[in-house]
Amino acid sequence: MALNFEHTRQLCRFIILLSTLILYMCICAAIYSLLEKENDRTQYNLYQGLKKSYKRKYNLSEDEFIKFVKDASIMYKRGYMGEYRDYWNFYHSFWFTITVVTTIGFGHIAPVTFAGRLFCIFCALIGIPLNLGVLKTVGERITKYIRSTVKHIEKKYLKRRRPNRVGFKVAGVAFIMMVIVLLVGGASDMVFDGWTFFDGVYFNFITYSTIGFGDLFPRVEKASKLDELGFGENGKRLFVSCIMLIFMIIGLSVTSTVICSILQAVEEMSHVPATWTSVRSSAIFSRDDSVKLESIKEETDGGTMQSWTEEIKCNDTS
Repeated sequence: MALNFEHTRQLCRFIILLSTLILYMCICAAIYSLLEKENDRTQYNLYQGLKKSYKRKYNLSEDEFIKFVKDASIMYKRGYMGEYRDYWNFYHSFWFTITVVTTIGFGHIAPVTFAGRLFCIFCALIGIPLNLGVLKTVGERITKYIRSTVKHIEKKYLKRRRPNRVGFKVAGVAFIMMVIVLLVGGASDMVFDGWTFFDGVYFNFITYSTIGFGDLFPRVEKASKLDELGFGENGKRLFVSCIMLIFMIIGLSVTSTVICSILQAVEEMSHVPATWTSVRSSAIFSRDDSVKLESIKEETDGGTMQSWTEEIKCNDTS
């Protein structure tokens, strides 16, 4: 009976979480539609006017214009507009591999050959678990350090024998760390890439959360501020690679720490004592049978260990 109750409780919790997620996505979709729809219509009218102007100026049919736009977009996206640049040298291939194993997937370059796409599948199958292992290790260390620091401060300075709501406090500290990383990253992109500060913060968040739209992407060859350092082309790429790699590891780890901390805080909030009274179903259990679930936290040297114990009280009143 206790197992059936726990199964029912978990099922209800899943339904509530799923319903909340669907409701949240519907609200976000309505907000996106409200914010972007009018601008999208304006952009459509603008580019329809440009389309008519180009077709009339160069005497192009609809099919010819569409083919021209497709070819031009490919040329621009792959960097074929001017002098040839090898976008599949080791430097660019290395950063493409990073976008694969981190699941960021900017889409600024992508394999087009059968062999390249096939290898990308195997690269992701092995690289993604390895990357998750690294981020998990770093994130756990960050979370453990924050948790121990919070407990130490509360015990020593606030004189609290048993700190409560530690998960919420860890999530708050991790969120502040993430904000600092985003602000520093936004400032660096503003200086080196010539972006606005908001675009830099936006790019860093989209990157560290592994959303990776690809609408913004830093170009080393266009970073004129780096030329003042006198590194040269190869030195500039090496410098940028080291800085971006360090920031990416820190940013991904901190962002994953925030997400995990929020999940732990929600889990901590849901671990409340639950009492359920059953109806007589057999001669063993009476009408007042109850199953109480209590969360017991045991302090250990290695940290906090949570375990569930079940207390079954059977009071036969028959």
